[in-house]
Amino acid sequence: MISHYLQRNGIPTTTISLIREHTEITRQPRALWVPFPLGRPLGVADDPDFQRDVLRSALRLLDTATKPVIEDYPHDAPDGGGDGVWSCSIMLPEPEVSDLEAAIRGEVDLLTPWYEEARRRRGRTTVGISGVKPEEIDKVVSFIVAIAEGSGFQQIPVSAEGPNWRHPLPMLVRFAVEDLRAFYQEAVTSQEGTKPPSQHDMHSWIFNRTTLGRAIMAIGHQIADNEDRRLMTMRGLMIPEGFWEGEVSWGELPPGMDRLSFIKSSRAYLAGEEAEAR
Repeated sequence: MISHYLQRNGIPTTTISLIREHTEITRQPRALWVPFPLGRPLGVADDPDFQRDVLRSALRLLDTATKPVIEDYPHDAPDGGGDGVWSCSIMLPEPEVSDLEAAIRGEVDLLTPWYEEARRRRGRTTVGISGVKPEEIDKVVSFIVAIAEGSGFQQIPVSAEGPNWRHPLPMLVRFAVEDLRAFYQEAVTSQEGTKPPSQHDMHSWIFNRTTLGRAIMAIGHQIADNEDRRLMTMRGLMIPEGFWEGEVSWGELPPGMDRLSFIKSSRAYLAGEEAEAR
């Protein structure tokens, strides 16, 4: 880690952590853990006072911390969703739940013009973490649908072959889900002048109002039915707490293991390495 290198050369460092377990594993010299969604280390957009407070809290550790420490930021991010409850202004068709792929493709077809406009106006896109190009989004749909319908976590489905997938299985599933979510989110927030929804409102829309959310939940059930409990770590990364029914998204820990040990034992497997379950 670059922070350890800088520290060894006499330069003090501090970081902002979104995933506490990862920070515990890497033992950062100083870290401020913030209870915000992934991708928003400073909280919601357009709130400079709050963002400055987060930065000052992280920088304050340079004066106060004399040994490796993870300090909790004491405030939740402001909702940032404006007055009332945010709702998507694009009317998506009611999905045919008996035909998952057709329903998702119908949503993608409707959202594509809005996504392209957002990409043109912003000059960038966050779609591509899995290795696909934006124009290969149909392959992401094929991939996610195949996994949701039980193709397994060991090989790329035939219907999803073609893109230069950047990550090995099983973790590639998580990144494919992130790419399709990014496509949806960029499309529905594309109207110029509109305020972005809060992360909770966006999660609620994805999981309660779209077929994509149903597909992600179906993948979660495939993980629940799988004998290898290490997949639960990936489910926890895909489905935010509060949106998985019946139990915590990360699942129950194996007997005798704490969360940190479980994540460590899962990393090699999820990265596609041949590691035996602990």
